[in-house]
Amino acid sequence: MNSEQQDQPSDEQETLVQLIAAHQTRLRGLIRCLLFDADDVDDVLQETNRVLWQKAKDFAAGTDFWAWAAQVARFEVLSYHKRRRRDAHVFDSDLVVEVAALAEDHLADSDERRAALEQCLGRQPSANRQLLELRYTLDFSNQSIAEKLGRPVGSIRQTLYRIRNSLLECVERVMVSEGMA
Repeated sequence: MNSEQQDQPSDEQETLVQLIAAHQTRLRGLIRCLLFDADDVDDVLQETNRVLWQKAKDFAAGTDFWAWAAQVARFEVLSYHKRRRRDAHVFDSDLVVEVAALAEDHLADSDERRAALEQCLGRQPSANRQLLELRYTLDFSNQSIAEKLGRPVGSIRQTLYRIRNSLLECVERVMVSEGMA
């Protein structure tokens, strides 16, 4: 085998890289629920990724990658807390484990909910999508949107409220109809 062939990742390695990349948002969310400082979150996420890669042989293909990765992340957060125990603002390990379990459950279906939301957004009339983009993507205030569109602020608030409710109901219907909930 030449050195070029040795440098190429195996199919298992490639699959693991894809799984780790696909779960970065959820892993960051889980870690963020357990740590306050963004730099600490980044450090623990980086360490979690290192451990996931290092323990790749322990992951059984076809099993629940999220459950395995979340467990590794919880252990890394606990390890972080043990290293920082001298800091008065560090939480008790039992509390961290409890919050981690709640966060993991909450984040477990986030990819499915995001996909359902994308479907539901696609079904919205273009005027509603424009309003959502102004408010949540471009971060316009309700007052700024009202001025831009020549509408009363109360009308903008009420329309956004109705759109959010409509999206929530749609997401729940999609989740149920596709067996995600």
